[in-house]
Amino acid sequence: MSSSTKIRRLTRLLESSDAIVWCISHTDELVFISGGCADWLGVDGETLIGRKSKAGTSVSACPEDLIAASLSPPPGFRRRGTATLKIHPPPINGLRAAIREARYVRVGSPETGFTLGIAGEFDDRQTESDVQDAVATRQRLDLWRQKNSGLSLALLAGTSLAARRIRRKVDVACSVRTHVGLFQPKGGGADLLALHIHHRSAPGEPLIQLDGPLLDPELLTAALTPLLNHLNDSDTSRGSLLCKQIDRMSIAAQRQLLTILESYPEQVRLLAVAGFSPHIINKEQQLQSESGENLKRSMLCSQISDLIDTIQIPCTQLSSRVEDLHAIATALLGRYATQHKTAAEHISRPALDSLVNYPWPNNFLELQEAMNHACQQATGESLQVEHLPLSIRSYRPPLPHPRKQTRSLDQLIQQYEDSLLDEAMISSNNNRAEAARILGISRSRLLRKLEQKETKCLQVGKKTDELQD
Repeated sequence: MSSSTKIRRLTRLLESSDAIVWCISHTDELVFISGGCADWLGVDGETLIGRKSKAGTSVSACPEDLIAASLSPPPGFRRRGTATLKIHPPPINGLRAAIREARYVRVGSPETGFTLGIAGEFDDRQTESDVQDAVATRQRLDLWRQKNSGLSLALLAGTSLAARRIRRKVDVACSVRTHVGLFQPKGGGADLLALHIHHRSAPGEPLIQLDGPLLDPELLTAALTPLLNHLNDSDTSRGSLLCKQIDRMSIAAQRQLLTILESYPEQVRLLAVAGFSPHIINKEQQLQSESGENLKRSMLCSQISDLIDTIQIPCTQLSSRVEDLHAIATALLGRYATQHKTAAEHISRPALDSLVNYPWPNNFLELQEAMNHACQQATGESLQVEHLPLSIRSYRPPLPHPRKQTRSLDQLIQQYEDSLLDEAMISSNNNRAEAARILGISRSRLLRKLEQKETKCLQVGKKTDELQD
């Protein structure tokens, strides 16, 4: 019997059983979708053939790409050759497919074979905690991508309150075309968010990127000349400005930028990136600054502050989002795996502990560089501590400062001695001879100690009365 006949019989068997089956090639492309699988997903199976099915694939606006990525096997599958993952297919035309468990089986070698996916009810017992963590994180990321299909930036991943707040604000900024202010610590990644907002809220619209600290009024005008020429061609022409470190731009240049924005109120949109809490200065202070008096290093004109006041997006310190680090790092790992920069599929617990303990002074951009370095070093399916940069794997949290002693050694010794005297007198029922035997001292020495203690108590009581008077 010819091979083609066998294939046709197998295909007819799968189609007649309504089995939910799909096949992924060794190049991570979907090569077969059964009719039952297409019905479950709510799409035409032919539209999925040839699409990438790999965890970490960049989320696009195309629903078919999202579905193809959701069908990929979980971390650890490459080594074990079998795995189970709960799949949450993204919605199509507002309809969401049922959540199903899928069993993955590798057929042939990893280099030339293929992966067979079958949806059903399975109980896959895993013993490796690292792989369990990675699979759970993968499922959380899949859910997050579905709820925020356009928010593909790893910076927005996570379940903390800070992550949810920033996602809501970015979602609002992406839904309208208006001025936006983004405030960040050093290396906060707000520039990436600004680009993301621009491409989602105004796709195809020209964008001019400006480095605030490098511009004076003349250089600003020169940099904006191409955009201004475009705007002058038609009243319907539009353009956006992404100004980085706008609070480090000279006040004269800020005023020139404000003039341009006021000249094209409906045509030019400003995406302004600044540091946390820039100093807002009024018109009088602006004149003083232009005359040579530098009020503060980080300054923002009150008029520009009013423009970007509608939508303000704060990017918090990465060290305050410890619970999101695993999700963010895993999202970066998935992106580098898609770009074939690494074979690693998950992050080991020791490596994750190192990421959590590190304070990240340069925030998201430092984490991005660290994960890029680690992915280039990793050779297996797990990213280990030794793959991280030396500054991260060798970091040790500082020891807590010892408590400052508020009392002298003599005072502490006297306090301890008084407590022993009290215990001896209580034990002896105020029998001084017995108390002296308990303490191992002479009766005369005990009497002197008790007299000194009584004198000290009288002095303390006298001072208290004087303060009350």
